[in-house]
Amino acid sequence: MEAFSLLFTGLATVLQPSHFMMIVIGLAVGVIAGALPGISFVNAMAMALPFTYMMSPLDSMSFLGGIYVGGVFGGSISAILINIPGTPASLPACWDGYPMTKQGKSGRALTIAIAASATGGIFSALMLTFAAPPFAKFALRFDQPEFFAATFLGLVSIIAVAKSAPWISFLSLFIGLAIGTIGVDPLYGIPRLTFGVNDAQSGINFVVVMIGLFALGEVVEMLAKSEAVAKIQGKIRFERPKFVEMWALRWSVMRGTAIGSVIGMIPGAGATVGAVIAYGVEKQASPRGAEFGTGVPDGLTAPEAAKNATTGAAMIPLLTLGIPGSAATAIMMAALVLKGVTPGPMLFSMQTDLVYSIFASMLLANILMIIAGVVIARGFSHFMRVPPAILSGFIVVLSVLGAYGVRNNIFDVYVCMVFGVIGYLMKRYNFPAAPLILGVILGPLAERYFLTSLANYDNNLAIFVQRPISGTILGMSVAFIIWATLPSLIKKYRQRKAGVVA
Repeated sequence: MEAFSLLFTGLATVLQPSHFMMIVIGLAVGVIAGALPGISFVNAMAMALPFTYMMSPLDSMSFLGGIYVGGVFGGSISAILINIPGTPASLPACWDGYPMTKQGKSGRALTIAIAASATGGIFSALMLTFAAPPFAKFALRFDQPEFFAATFLGLVSIIAVAKSAPWISFLSLFIGLAIGTIGVDPLYGIPRLTFGVNDAQSGINFVVVMIGLFALGEVVEMLAKSEAVAKIQGKIRFERPKFVEMWALRWSVMRGTAIGSVIGMIPGAGATVGAVIAYGVEKQASPRGAEFGTGVPDGLTAPEAAKNATTGAAMIPLLTLGIPGSAATAIMMAALVLKGVTPGPMLFSMQTDLVYSIFASMLLANILMIIAGVVIARGFSHFMRVPPAILSGFIVVLSVLGAYGVRNNIFDVYVCMVFGVIGYLMKRYNFPAAPLILGVILGPLAERYFLTSLANYDNNLAIFVQRPISGTILGMSVAFIIWATLPSLIKKYRQRKAGVVA
């Protein structure tokens, strides 16, 4: 009961006009930054950090928390409407959200995405409020082997996406892994696969690859099929959520929320891993799993709920242990430290009012995200009414600026253009791009965690299964592989056996 009382006191505090406006402004900035390809919400939070110098600790956390919550969802707007994920975590929204837009159901897709994201975020904020200490103790037991196991599970989840064409999808994944290795070796500091190009030593940024494959590749595809685009334009209608429809999706939302809440507590995993794993699990659990990728609502709700469920969960190790669980929470930690506030166990006893006011601000931000998402998504939907040539020019300019803005490097623009051509060719010949992107994003993480695990544990490969948590996660990965591939293997065996008998 004390937690409820403290939460209500915190809500009364953040509903004061000055604190409330910080949440609203942060949400607007976050949703817009997330929806614009190449301008991630993490960059927006980093740019907003200097503005928090003159704010109180609560105002700064409300402002940055609003950007965090809004930005994680915002990337799904462009993913659903124009097949360009504004953030890596919004990549799964392209797989079933954009097909719904092509069917003239963009309003329905946006409605589902907003409702699922808000549900996951609200649950995560409540979990942050009531379950922070015990969950934080569990997260404290994670070391490099556990981080590797969680990332490996994210890579394994590509099997669910790749069931229709597994070998081609695996080839795409390994190409992505190879691209992710370009640059300087993280352990020995030796350049690899740079072919004498000095700019390549800094590596190929996954945001640049994603902009090229999806944005520029989509532009060429759009111009090649301008008639199809014109047919879709007149069908856009933003819809209100229907209780009956959302109730039918309750299990996928619950599964996605649960997965995102657990993944969010793992430092370094983040919203991208949570969304991808949720999509893979949902494809196996849903009765319509075989139809995923064609515009199935279940394939949109699970990753949307998962990625927003990571927001509150990622703050659990930050506030209770002083360990930031993601780049976004690291920026929030910096804002607290600049104000003389030290995150950790003592924060709960020394500044209880501040802690529960932060909890309340996260809860309120997720509730208000419904309104912010509707307003900004409605504005973005007007892009679909623009003639294809004008829309394509806008996307190209935005993509080039986004690619350059990632690291202020013209080399990234050239890389983006190269992957734009590759993206179009992949679309033309039905070569899946999603596994390649996942390889580029998760490959370097898996490599770093694997190498640091070996370095910390005397090159003992068995450490990954000897530690209970990492062994369990790797066991889940193996079970996932068997679960996903066994039906197709049995089907092929029966077909072969029937052919022999005939």
